[in-house]
Amino acid sequence: MIEYRDAKGQIRPELLDKEAREKAESFIKNKKQSLTSHQLRRVYNDFKRIQRRISNNPGSFSSALYLIAMQKSKAEYAYASNPNKNSKIPREFKAFIEENVDTILKTREEKDFEAFMLHFEAVVGFFYGLGIKNN
Repeated sequence: MIEYRDAKGQIRPELLDKEAREKAESFIKNKKQSLTSHQLRRVYNDFKRIQRRISNNPGSFSSALYLIAMQKSKAEYAYASNPNKNSKIPREFKAFIEENVDTILKTREEKDFEAFMLHFEAVVGFFYGLGIKNN
């Protein structure tokens, strides 16, 4: 389970810095199967739509959990772990989505979803900062 917050309940700074950079680097380290900016934007935008839905309907977080849970199946589909198929996303990105969705579903806390969204935003920033071009 991912720890988004410290003992005082504050978002851990390393989640938005060191850990976000490491995640971004892991998505591109394998040149044979790197994550593309298009793939990253598609998944990030899916999560942003969920976030907007929740913020536009206060108190609706628990009713949006199914949308968050669906992201795991979308990642699995994109990964296509069958060796006879071409995987659209690297294993590391699939694991990132699964770990975070599992944590959010386990805690069922909106604040953890919001912390994940900040973490994901930082990952996106580092990903582009590492020089990934649109592809």
